[in-house]
Amino acid sequence: MTLESVTSNPTPAEPHHCVTIYSLTVEPFMCNQSGNLHGGAAATIFDTCTSISVTAISRDGFWDSGHVSRTLNCTYLRPVPGGEKIFVECEIVHAGKRLGLLKGVIKTKDGKVCVTCEHNKAAVGGSNL
Repeated sequence: MTLESVTSNPTPAEPHHCVTIYSLTVEPFMCNQSGNLHGGAAATIFDTCTSISVTAISRDGFWDSGHVSRTLNCTYLRPVPGGEKIFVECEIVHAGKRLGLLKGVIKTKDGKVCVTCEHNKAAVGGSNL
């Protein structure tokens, strides 16, 4: 997996807004019997990419002590063939003191949306959050 870009656009309304983009190639071990990206592999990719993206907004005392998933909902729109290079776009929609919401989209190199996710997270650690 390669980190392609990180864009942080904080505003008063969205002080933690951040978008990260990763790329990777769908390997055979990630595929189902039809030769397409397996749903569980897509969920794992989202879990990893969205979770890593939180580091872009963490600071001392804020989302710096780890976090766990509350929910991870995936919607599968079209198959992703094995061998395909994909891009995973992750957006931090909201990050409060304890709870956060992230959005993820898997796209093909020509921009077709294949899988989306909504990932709710909870910050763990010290009470100074």
